[in-house]
Amino acid sequence: MKISIPESLEDITLEQYQKYMQLDAESKDYEAQVFCLFTGLDLEYYSKVPQKDINDIVNQITKALESEGEFKQTFFINGVEFGLIPNFDKITGGEYSDLIIYSKKEENGYNHQLDRLIAVLYRPITNKDKLGNYQIEIYKGTSGHLKYIQKLPISIVNGCLSFFLTLSEQLENHIQACMVEEQLKVN
Repeated sequence: MKISIPESLEDITLEQYQKYMQLDAESKDYEAQVFCLFTGLDLEYYSKVPQKDINDIVNQITKALESEGEFKQTFFINGVEFGLIPNFDKITGGEYSDLIIYSKKEENGYNHQLDRLIAVLYRPITNKDKLGNYQIEIYKGTSGHLKYIQKLPISIVNGCLSFFLTLSEQLENHIQACMVEEQLKVN
């Protein structure tokens, strides 16, 4: 029997990642849960696999989870092209409040609503011009697109989160530099 084992973040869906983050790493059957989650096989099959193969598979999964993501402004899922909110200066009150709500992390540092956060940020493209400019579907909540977003490779999710983290750090550095410059002018 051949099984599919994730080799990179491209092979891991957001849905799988969210389930993975909810696993208890201290649990005695943690390894079995990881194996079954990412291979799609059940516990009965797991019990028949040689331990050496299990170790290799779990190590490969762990290595895939540690790899970097890549920012993508647009992508296709099931033939539907999704795009990141094209202009954050024009986001609606509904988008903004949901972004705030869905960006909250739990005590363990994990965001259990990551799929909803991404569903606010990325929506189906409704219009695109020859220059690559596009419009996305008007925001009506996240439930309509969750089934697509949950199938999104976690590499795109991590790339998006890294993009905003880098942007935030750059803005913070720029603000600090401007404050120092202004302080020097005052003195």
